[in-house]
Amino acid sequence: MSKIDEVQIVIASYLIPLTICLIAWWVSSRTDNRTLDGIPAPLAAIVGVCSLIWLVAVCPWPVELGLMLAVLVLGRAYLQNILNAG
Repeated sequence: MSKIDEVQIVIASYLIPLTICLIAWWVSSRTDNRTLDGIPAPLAAIVGVCSLIWLVAVCPWPVELGLMLAVLVLGRAYLQNILNAG
């Protein structure tokens, strides 16, 4: 197996759980929770969390560090907006 094939396999192993997580987030955000049609929302959330754990498990530590920093920066910005509004 050549080096290029190995890189493509690694990139695919990152993209599969990331895509599943994003689709689950989209389904969860588009579901109405007040009716019985809201049943897919918790299922999508569970699938999203599982695929996110899978993504973190297969990523090397620099990617994990980048994800953690992105969550901290975005969380702080989101929290600032909430604190300023209240």
